[in-house]
Amino acid sequence: MISDNRKIIEKQSYDLIVVGGGVAGIAAAVAASRKGLKTLILEKRLLLGGLATAGLISFYEPLCNLSGKQVVFGIAEELIKLSIKDGYDNLSNDWKNKTGEHKTSYSTYFSPTIFAMVLDEYLKENNVDVRFDSLAVFPVMNENVCNGIMVESAAGREFYPAKAVIDATGDASVADRAGIPTRVGTNYLLGMAHYTSRSLAEEYAQGGKMYKFRKWLYALDETGQQDKKVHEGVSSEDITDFIVQGRAAVLKKIRKEEKEEREIMSIPSMPQYRTIRRIVGAKVFDAELGKIYEDAIGNCANWKKPGLQYQIPYGSLYHNDFPNIWAAGRIISTDEDLGWEVARIIPACALTGQVSGTAAAIAIRGGYAAKDVPIKELQDTLVKDGVVIQ
Repeated sequence: MISDNRKIIEKQSYDLIVVGGGVAGIAAAVAASRKGLKTLILEKRLLLGGLATAGLISFYEPLCNLSGKQVVFGIAEELIKLSIKDGYDNLSNDWKNKTGEHKTSYSTYFSPTIFAMVLDEYLKENNVDVRFDSLAVFPVMNENVCNGIMVESAAGREFYPAKAVIDATGDASVADRAGIPTRVGTNYLLGMAHYTSRSLAEEYAQGGKMYKFRKWLYALDETGQQDKKVHEGVSSEDITDFIVQGRAAVLKKIRKEEKEEREIMSIPSMPQYRTIRRIVGAKVFDAELGKIYEDAIGNCANWKKPGLQYQIPYGSLYHNDFPNIWAAGRIISTDEDLGWEVARIIPACALTGQVSGTAAAIAIRGGYAAKDVPIKELQDTLVKDGVVIQ
């Protein structure tokens, strides 16, 4: 039996700790900080943005319903503007300027490296603390109440006390280790990198678009036609297999080209899983068309089919028995199918992040458990902060 008797370094306490610095975690932290909470993001990697930056999925999916109607607002809209503030884009001027009839999608490609740097600035401007290279090992629980997060860093084992915690990890690892029921998803192997070539450079030099110069290279498609093995992403063995096989597929593909004719600009520094693990919450978001929730906190669209939008319930962000833990992003309580598919994309992640941060602020200020946050107050606050609940 192995025991760990290392000294635990107790760090400063926070009102709110957000675990995970992806889009959902950033939105949660900014929303909470704007409400006066002393807020910290713990990020195990060295840059912000999650899949959008480290994962190279550098496409901001639509804030609209693909039929000209904007569906997602608030911090999600702030972030799409930030994603292209200092880098390339292909967002149409009618959406940039909010003028005329919208015949295109409110979506864009962006530079993942530049976006990551802009997000550093965004957190600083919004008084959010961040600790990089800090792995959240487990939540410290007193029965079902989370007292803070135990972290492994270069300094050793550290404990950050907190009044509340938001799990924005993308894999629900904090919620799962706290004892919240979870469900594991499935993923097919995906080999992807950012690529350029002599021909793309020549096209760019002749006045081409930068977003086309930095091309997404797929070695395996998302349906797994080349490899039917299912990956879950909840063990180091599976993650290693997923990463190594994906990189090998990219290498195999580029070896078919002359080495002076192409270059891999970047490979992912995190696994590009889509659906790892989600909580089983007070309610299940199932993306049922026309379904109305009394605790609706915003809408998301179907990014593949025009004209569809769905309400998301607040109850999908928490479990009744855990008073000070919220979920944000692709780990909220959904069904196995369409609900998870539409909840995992950037606009929905930003929305649920903003909601969780706002709910945590109301809970701490009013002494409420997550399940007892006054819905009317939460909804009114969100609307005041730019969210549209349709």
